Amino acid sequence: MKFRIVFGLILLILVFIGFFVGLPYFLRKIQLSPIFEFPKFTFMSAPALSTSTPGFWNFFSPAQVQSRRQSIVQSGNSIFQNKINIAGVSKYGRESVNLSNASPSLVNITGWRIKSRNRGEFVIGKGLALPNFSSDLSDVWLSAGESAEIIADISPLANNFRINSCFGGISELYNLGYGFSCPAIAPMDFAGMDSACQDLIMRSSSCRAPSDNILNQQSSKCRTWFEKNVNYPACVSKHINDRNFYGGWKIFTGNKMQIFDPLHDKIELRDRAGLAVDSYEY
Repeated sequence: MKFRIVFGLILLILVFIGFFVGLPYFLRKIQLSPIFEFPKFTFMSAPALSTSTPGFWNFFSPAQVQSRRQSIVQSGNSIFQNKINIAGVSKYGRESVNLSNASPSLVNITGWRIKSRNRGEFVIGKGLALPNFSSDLSDVWLSAGESAEIIADISPLANNFRINSCFGGISELYNLGYGFSCPAIAPMDFAGMDSACQDLIMRSSSCRAPSDNILNQQSSKCRTWFEKNVNYPACVSKHINDRNFYGGWKIFTGNKMQIFDPLHDKIELRDRAGLAVDSYEY
């Protein structure tokens, strides 16, 4: 009886030893066996998003994304080539670069770069689309035929700004240094005024009133008419929808440092993606 108990204990110990020793070997054999081959999973980078079709997601493999990126960069040409041009460069005095929109469409040039081969680069920032009406900065949009002058100087308005046909009303206030005229006053606008007042109105601009000395010689009704109708806000309200109301952008570098070499340089215009739009070499 004792022999059977001892034999059973020995057998049980051998079973446990065999289980713990043989199990790792058995599992390793399963891993190496082609019969028990399991699919392998690898983690891919996030798929690229194409925005060519609004509302749809297009997925590309990493290789396709890299290929597409390289083809875009290697081409080097912007979709705005032959649409926005470097129309001219002023190399002496106050340096400036003139850009012109030769396309029939609005073009946003905010974030574009003026790059000099010898002097570095300048990034076009936002500006005041309608000075003295809103202090909010907006993107710089060029309409068909509109220009933008990049000036190596400090802005008299502390920001880039868009010129309009009523700027004669604020040019002296801000010492803009530009000779601005204002739209003529239509005869129907001063009908009913006395002859002396009408004569003064016809000799005046629509955005800048005569001096107080001259106005004090007129009737009270005439002075009131000038106060109400001849100033910058009144001019803007009346002419903002005119086809030729806007006259281009003035973009300032914020300092008087040279932005290109006056003797010999190559100036490049690049869009927000860094692609070449136009160049000017001299």
